[in-house]
Amino acid sequence: MPKQGRGQGRGQGVQAGGGAGRGGGGSSGGRSGEGGGMGGGGFCVCPKCGQQVPHRAGMPCLDRRCPKCHVAMVREGSSHHQEIESRRAEREPAR
Repeated sequence: MPKQGRGQGRGQGVQAGGGAGRGGGGSSGGRSGEGGGMGGGGFCVCPKCGQQVPHRAGMPCLDRRCPKCHVAMVREGSSHHQEIESRRAEREPAR
C-alpha cells in the first residue's frame, strides 16, 4: 500500500464560502508575501532616466537597480509606473 503524504496544495472540494482550499482573495496593492505578480514578460523601467531592462521572473523590479543611474526600478504598467508617468506628464508642457 502506498504511503499517504500530507498535501499542502489547493483543495478541490467546495466549501461553504464557494472557495476551494486555501488562497483566493484579491490583492490590496503594495508588496505582499504572496502572488499579485504581473506575469513573466515585460520590462523594468527606471523612474529617473527611463532606461528599460527585461523583467526577470521571480525577481521584483523594485529589487533591481538601473544600470545607468542606480535608482530602484519599477515594473512597466504597474501602479507605481502609472503614477510616475502621470506626474511626469503634469510637469512637462504639451508638445
